[in-house]
Amino acid sequence: MKPLSLALVLASLLLSATTQAEDIRVKKMTKDPPLDRSFILQTNLTEKVVIDCQSFIQGLRIGEGGAAQVYLLDPDDCEALQGRMRTSLRKFQHHCLDVDSEIRSDWTCD
Repeated sequence: MKPLSLALVLASLLLSATTQAEDIRVKKMTKDPPLDRSFILQTNLTEKVVIDCQSFIQGLRIGEGGAAQVYLLDPDDCEALQGRMRTSLRKFQHHCLDVDSEIRSDWTCD
């Protein structure tokens, strides 16, 4: 195997080993001023979590700055996810997200 190919394989293995699936439990949504369709989520994570359906890059962002993990969503999927979160929270239930390299599922949870 060529050194460059080996390096790429090792880098991808390292990346996949450090990327873990996370279950995110959303407890509250608060508007992220000055954007109308961006919300800061109060979750079980220590990092800041934002669902932004208005900026140039739309989706779910965990963390801040260059270290943030971003899960991209197309505008319609982003709006639909925000709507499902609002519905769960209005029913006084939490909303759970299952994320890995993408948002795999979301549902109302207890």
